[in-house]
Amino acid sequence: MKRDIKGPLNHLQPVAISAHSSIVGEIQNRSAHLLAIRVDIETKGEFINDLIKKAVDASYMDIEEVLKFVDGLDGDERAILKRFNWPEKKADAMREAAVEYRELNLLEQEISSYKDDPDIPFGAALKKMASLLDKSELNIRRLIKLQNSVMRSYQAYTFQPLGCLIRG
Repeated sequence: MKRDIKGPLNHLQPVAISAHSSIVGEIQNRSAHLLAIRVDIETKGEFINDLIKKAVDASYMDIEEVLKFVDGLDGDERAILKRFNWPEKKADAMREAAVEYRELNLLEQEISSYKDDPDIPFGAALKKMASLLDKSELNIRRLIKLQNSVMRSYQAYTFQPLGCLIRG
């Protein structure tokens, strides 16, 4: 009876060794990754602490300042920032505001670049104008809804980029 059991186990042994090797390799890779993060934390700790202070103290009234800050953040690795007392919710709110601002800028460029072409039939030109108007109204409504839902958190983080956008 034991011989019957040994046979199939011997047959599965290469698969088990392969799985074991794979697991060991994955653990070693993770360890190498974590070691690299630890080294970055040690070497970039002062820079990151300064970045954290800037994020915590940030009080923006101009969306362009938010864009510059967010672009700088996006160049950093989150794996390192998570090891510090990083204000992730505030950074995410600034990223969200930056995305909304960029989308609104694209819409503004699309609308302002519209040129009336006398060679286009009247109906087609009206259709294009109506499409741009609908698109702008939808985006503005969406932006107002967003402002109503996130304004408290933006005020808590002492920056009001959407308020600047809607007023400006």
